[in-house]
Amino acid sequence: MKILLINPPIREWSKPNVFPLGLGYLASILLQEKHEVEILDINAYRWDKNEVENVISKANFDMVGIGGIVTTYKYVKWLVPVIKKYHPDKKIMIGGSVGSSIPQIMLEKNPVDIVCIGEGEETIKELVEAVGNKRDLSQVRGIWFKDDSGKIIKTEKRPPLKNLDVNPFPAWDLFPMDIYLKNPVGAPNRNKWVDGSVDENVPLSMNLYATRGCPYKCIYCYHDFMGHGYRNRSAENVVKEIETLYNKYGVSYFHFIDDEFVMKKDFVYKFCALLKELMQELNQKITWGCAGRVNLMTEDLIRTMVDAGCISLCYGIESGSQRMLDLIKKSVTVEQAKNAIRLTQKYLEWADCSFMIGYPGETKETIQETIEFCKEADLTPEVIFFITPYPGTELYDLALQQGKIKDEEEYVLGLGEQGEKIRVNFTDFTDEELFAIQSQMVKELKAWNTIKHTAG
Repeated sequence: MKILLINPPIREWSKPNVFPLGLGYLASILLQEKHEVEILDINAYRWDKNEVENVISKANFDMVGIGGIVTTYKYVKWLVPVIKKYHPDKKIMIGGSVGSSIPQIMLEKNPVDIVCIGEGEETIKELVEAVGNKRDLSQVRGIWFKDDSGKIIKTEKRPPLKNLDVNPFPAWDLFPMDIYLKNPVGAPNRNKWVDGSVDENVPLSMNLYATRGCPYKCIYCYHDFMGHGYRNRSAENVVKEIETLYNKYGVSYFHFIDDEFVMKKDFVYKFCALLKELMQELNQKITWGCAGRVNLMTEDLIRTMVDAGCISLCYGIESGSQRMLDLIKKSVTVEQAKNAIRLTQKYLEWADCSFMIGYPGETKETIQETIEFCKEADLTPEVIFFITPYPGTELYDLALQQGKIKDEEEYVLGLGEQGEKIRVNFTDFTDEELFAIQSQMVKELKAWNTIKHTAG
């Protein structure tokens, strides 16, 4: 069969800087299964809708798969009818969190045929075979689909992949790599919240993952693989991917997009040792970045990572108030956060930290605690986000229970990639007051930073 895989646009105010790993893996799997694969990377090329419709009208395929995060729903809702207009008999499958987190909405409100739930590598093989041979889709695990009568059918859940090393590397060659390589994510791009522009001399970069899953239960976070357990690729497999990307494309900065890269210290230590060996073999400095977690960081771990080329450790601090951290089930303490930042600054001179405000029960006092935390930790965040309920999270369920979300599809249509707008206000502040508080926090911290460093 010939499969068309589509990557919808994301963060259109910024340059395309995150390679679509999910589609890359699916493309490799389909090629292994001897199918033809074509990529329509709208995010990379940023075609307007007329151009997209023109391409789709001329496309030749047997089945189409669209992947993305839930914030692409508005675009997907426009895109699917366009596909059906020119290819009414072709099956449309939706994957990623735009499908997994809202399968009911996706199938009820759109001419979508199938939604893949969670990991798709094994599902796509069975699904394409079933569609190609016109078999009963109810035998394919891990999907929701509409039968001939329009009834929505949920199939048996698919167990998670236990051995992540069995997956081939993403089919990079099918994508416009020159675009992704030159628009870095992570440390080389300190301008990521503005427009994503970078200097021309930044290293070629690529995002990748080493682990899947997260054992923590933060109420605001959606995980595609939640409940599937924490799994990691072998350190050898990850370093081999880095070596391949370096040899094939000249990539020298790598950014891990894992939820919990540092969860298993034995893995991290082995990865660092093998990466240092690779750098010696290549006679090339390789740098990388990842997310840390404040309750997992130790001085020896940070020192080892930095010695192996790590130049960026990112932390979702979220709040400087212990009461707010406990409420959102962060499972960390304020002191752990201060310690992790201090150690990271000791070895890297900076720590990339993010914060949110607007939690249920947020007060002027808890916000002031966050301000004082930033001052003590010598942090001046460029952006402070508003907490946003995303489908599939405990916070979203809370918003529904409290009647703060009246129409789910209308709400999802209005979601953005980051909490730059107040989608749901859980506080006793008005929206105007909360906007003013956010603005004042950034101004106060910038002024404090200027005074401190001028005096120093």
